[in-house]
Amino acid sequence: MKESNKQDEVGVLIKSMNLLVCLAEAPLTVVELSERTGISKPTVYRILNTLDSGGFVDRDASSRKYILGPALIGLGRATRNSAELIRYVRPTLMELRKKYNETVNLGVLSYGKVIYLDTLESGQQLRVTVPMTIDNNAHTTALGKAILAALPEEAALRIIASMYASKANQTSRYTEPEFVQNIRSSRQQGFAIDNEDDAVGFRCVAAPIFNSSGEPIAAISISAPTTRVSLDELVKIGNELVLICNNLKRSNPPRF
Repeated sequence: MKESNKQDEVGVLIKSMNLLVCLAEAPLTVVELSERTGISKPTVYRILNTLDSGGFVDRDASSRKYILGPALIGLGRATRNSAELIRYVRPTLMELRKKYNETVNLGVLSYGKVIYLDTLESGQQLRVTVPMTIDNNAHTTALGKAILAALPEEAALRIIASMYASKANQTSRYTEPEFVQNIRSSRQQGFAIDNEDDAVGFRCVAAPIFNSSGEPIAAISISAPTTRVSLDELVKIGNELVLICNNLKRSNPPRF
């Protein structure tokens, strides 16, 4: 792509963001938006048409004023839900870190990627460090495997097929059929294990958190160097995580 085209796209994006910021303050017409932002009326109209098609803005037929659309409202709700989930689970994460003195994580699954919402690092010198907001492929992490295993099989298989369709994921230590079998085994035991799948020298175990409808919405994991935690010990921790995550559900967590 030519540099000029990239600059044009960035310019349109910035203008779109400016329009959305204005609409967050009050409903406005095309003329009012043009006056506030300095963007020409034809450009404002074109951008609003694009945003409207994606559900990011809506227009009142009588006043002809634009407001924020349902897509943005949904994104805001998702952000609030994530914040509520972090606040609700944080005491449990703190207890687990205190008990095991290993790194504890809270993660969710999004389009075949694990997104870390919260991480409490071990106080030991050799520990697992996860930069906040980093995302990992679901097939290399215990968090991702745990959530996939808790999904209805048809939904899990669709996600797995999509992941393995990407060339970037075809270097996995598992073939797609092997990974599906791994997920089925994890479903039976209620937790999932990453045995140096994501990083050599480190192991991880995770169990899913369910909402009131029985849907997996996140997972908790404990990560540690292989020199400190054996596979047998990891299985014991996994069984404890299953009980802890089940208790989180029974304790009436926030609705997600």
